Amino acid sequence: MRIAILEDTVKQAHAMARWLGHAGHECIVRHDGTGFIRLLETQSVDLLLLDWDVPGHSGLEVARWVRAHCSRNIPMVLVTQHDDDRSIVEGLESGADDYVVKPIGEAALVARVKAHLRRCYPGCDAGGRTRVGRYIHDPASRTVTIEGPAGCQSVSLSARESELAGLFFSQVGKVLSKDSLIQKIWSCVDRKHDAALATYVSKLRNLLQLRSKNGLLISTVYNHGYRMELVLAGSPVVAQQRWLGNVPVLAGG
Repeated sequence: MRIAILEDTVKQAHAMARWLGHAGHECIVRHDGTGFIRLLETQSVDLLLLDWDVPGHSGLEVARWVRAHCSRNIPMVLVTQHDDDRSIVEGLESGADDYVVKPIGEAALVARVKAHLRRCYPGCDAGGRTRVGRYIHDPASRTVTIEGPAGCQSVSLSARESELAGLFFSQVGKVLSKDSLIQKIWSCVDRKHDAALATYVSKLRNLLQLRSKNGLLISTVYNHGYRMELVLAGSPVVAQQRWLGNVPVLAGG
């Protein structure tokens, strides 16, 4: 998984990145809050480790910014020297999911990160691979492996196709708005990309054979976005029209 670390002490930041790297994660480090926010505006990450006292925006300000501006509910852990009850409450109320008081060792940090990733991304392993039904998405190799009775088929994806697949595979069952997908893929919100997004979704459906009979599909939620759905064997409901509130959803449409 991809983890972003905000820590102004270079030695500590490199140690955390090294520990998590040994556990199979990819780490990106920034030493100031302003640069960290710029990073989040342009790159997709799976978990944040935030020091409180850093130059520019503090870790708390970053946490509040994330909750206000990011469509995904990214897990955030504050790692700080502030150990009083008031600070802990303030940190958690800023939007952080966990609060860790320094110093913290390798085993404890890796275990906490693993627990949050397991909770937020069920089906993902440490290397970032995500299994949904018969499908396994590997962002490192930009491939999706499809398991079948005759063996496994590996499908290679372009960088953009793999990034889009990762967003769907990590949030099965959730409606992903067009704006949120465009923001992640093109790092901006501009409806001129609607047609390109629809083309990429269509390519994924064809390349990965996303159909009801194969147990996985991407549904179009009209005037909103898309949703990846796991289809249970013998359940004809998924192939019929359904509704999100008063919005019709067509499987594979």
